[in-house]
Amino acid sequence: MFTLDRSAILGHPRLRFLTDLVPIHEHLDNIEKFIRICYEEQGWHVAQSGRIVALRATDEDRLSSAFKASLYLGKYNDMANTQRFLRSMVAAGHSYEPIRGETVLFLAIGVGKSVYDHLVTYTVGRPTRIAGGQRANVPWGFELPVEAKNPDEYEEELERIRHVIRLAKQDRAEQLQAARAKLPVGYIMPPFLLEFSEEALIKTVFRQRLFEKGAQGATVDVVTDMLNACIAIDEEKWKFLIDYHGPHLQQWEKAMRTLRKDGLTIRDIAERLGVSLDEALDRNLYEMLMETVGKLPPSMWEKQR
Repeated sequence: MFTLDRSAILGHPRLRFLTDLVPIHEHLDNIEKFIRICYEEQGWHVAQSGRIVALRATDEDRLSSAFKASLYLGKYNDMANTQRFLRSMVAAGHSYEPIRGETVLFLAIGVGKSVYDHLVTYTVGRPTRIAGGQRANVPWGFELPVEAKNPDEYEEELERIRHVIRLAKQDRAEQLQAARAKLPVGYIMPPFLLEFSEEALIKTVFRQRLFEKGAQGATVDVVTDMLNACIAIDEEKWKFLIDYHGPHLQQWEKAMRTLRKDGLTIRDIAERLGVSLDEALDRNLYEMLMETVGKLPPSMWEKQR
């Protein structure tokens, strides 16, 4: 039976929840109850990682993509072959049509508005966006930036959120739709839903927000949770896809460009590593290239840390 890991949400070190104004514990109890009724009891494999809950992955047991891949390749006598898409299509660099229509529905709980803004920019391969907090639902608190050096400096932001809630819900002096203009950028949105096709996830969302350096720290945290939830549902599929689209691709490209531009030899690589040529000849060439010509510069966020 699915149980919501509240500690991963309420115990998050950068989250400040307004439990004095918002019945967050009651909301979480209800969300957990109806996840069981609406998803788990209907046969879906629900998986939580941190602040993300994957409610529904449509490629159940990988059979839908197996059927579609078999039809695509004209293999009618073995259409439940769950390895065919990965081994015969991904590995060969062929079409991703078999998972283009397969989606994963994510529920985000305790996630700040800035992260939502980063994710909602993706429209290709995103059939669902449900964000009640963009209407009249109250914010749940404040999310400290990953880069914050003085957390106490942000207490006033929490008070601004309290003021907005009181203004709209207690004093009824303003409608929340108007009062929310006073909210700080980092307010915690009420739970929201985003659904992406699996192709969009591996080729775009995970690549740009996770595999490539430069994404904002809080967004990296949440997208990491999204990927880990996918892995919890189908480890073989997602680790296979990561092998063909993961963070090492940037290193490969940098290494190949440098080797082509500078015409380096094994001796040059050995010198960069500070080892003798004989040592280099006995070492793993791939690892040496990744340590030298494939090494990426630090991102803007890493430099700031």
